[in-house]
Amino acid sequence: MAVAALLAGCGGRDAAVSEEEPVAARIDVSAEAVQHVLEGELARFGNRRGDQLAALEKAVAAASEDAGLRMAYAEALFFSDKPDDARRELKIAGGLGAAPWELALVEFPYVQRKGSVQATVALFSAVSSEGAPERFFQQWRQVAGRAGADAERVACHAWTKAYPRAANGWGCLGEVERREGRHELAAGFYKQAAEAGSEAYAGELMGLLLEQGSLAELMSVAAPVAARYRESIAVTVGFAQLQAVEAQRGPGSACETLTALAGRVGGNVRRYADAVSRVRETARPELLRCFVAAALATRSRNEAMVLASAAAFEAAGLFDDARPLLERVIEIDPSNALALNQLGYSLAERNLELPKALGYLERAQRLRPDDGGILDSLSWVYFRMGRFAEAEPLARRAIELAGAGAVLLDHLGDILWALGQKEEAIEQWRMAYWNAGEGDEDVRTTVPEKLERAGAPLEEGGEGDDEEGYEEEGEE
Repeated sequence: MAVAALLAGCGGRDAAVSEEEPVAARIDVSAEAVQHVLEGELARFGNRRGDQLAALEKAVAAASEDAGLRMAYAEALFFSDKPDDARRELKIAGGLGAAPWELALVEFPYVQRKGSVQATVALFSAVSSEGAPERFFQQWRQVAGRAGADAERVACHAWTKAYPRAANGWGCLGEVERREGRHELAAGFYKQAAEAGSEAYAGELMGLLLEQGSLAELMSVAAPVAARYRESIAVTVGFAQLQAVEAQRGPGSACETLTALAGRVGGNVRRYADAVSRVRETARPELLRCFVAAALATRSRNEAMVLASAAAFEAAGLFDDARPLLERVIEIDPSNALALNQLGYSLAERNLELPKALGYLERAQRLRPDDGGILDSLSWVYFRMGRFAEAEPLARRAIELAGAGAVLLDHLGDILWALGQKEEAIEQWRMAYWNAGEGDEDVRTTVPEKLERAGAPLEEGGEGDDEEGYEEEGEE
């Protein structure tokens, strides 16, 4: 145990126990006992195990009624290959109120070193009637995992023997075998975890099967799991993706699966947004189109669902699919600033129909005059139209309102460069790059290219000629 855990036993909270206090009576101990604990820990760090054992023995003598100290002493005894003495200390700790799973965690590393599966099962069984086996199991896995895959596998097998109807043991075995590259074994264990009631491992099963080269013989594993978890968006989308890539079934079956999912999601916007996002992540446009068409067939005037669909198409790079959906929202509600902004910005980003894009964005800005995102879009369409002087104040105001996001800073840099304010443009591009986060991959890619063409290093302080070599699209 680390020093914090040792000291936690001395009148404090055991570091391994975060949610409750399983030991009935933690007591305040003397300074002498604490000093001995510290001496023992220092001896352990110096690899002087005999000195550690002696120091902990003195600590226990100074505070004989403290269960935490008894367990720390037992751990040192196990390490010194004195299991009988260690178990005697654990028995005393149990009498002082320590929970069976606490005692088992102290003994477990020793059992693992000796390779006794039977003893491991016995330890698991000792905690069956106490506390929270799931939390105990996760801590048990952590201890076992430090000893390597074989030790973790033994622990997981032991758990399935003690709790054959618990999903976590089977899922644990699946994770171990998956890491070791034994995917067929992992799939079988994930299937058992799913049958034991774990929706999460049912989803993992679908993902694992997608990694396989040949799916035909594995569909028989996936199909019954998908049927059981038909209400799960993640499992159903994963199964549809399996169907789409499995040659004998083709995308037709996948579309039927997603059409059924769309019906079950109904008009629940939150669940629909989750589902359409997951379908988009399959990177299969035909599945996304199928799912959206099925969902909107009877809900074509549900603005939130239509917007979510358009956003999914946009994220998938399918603007031709997103555009009619955005136009539909604007037709339903001409004052929908979100749709006006999204459509206007998308057109400007692609240098398409710029006067029409400007019209959309001016309408959005009138509806929401202090929306930083809309002001950024408006400044960007002005930039695309070559109206740089009009774009600059809008870009600066957008950053004031919405914050210094990477995209907004990048836009301002482009505008400033077009205006001939090259030093500040370079500064804004650098800030954009370093402010880029998840979802700003384009900024991370394009800004270094712009700086290179400007003759400026990414880091400040380099040399270079920034007077030539850079010309942004839209500049005249």
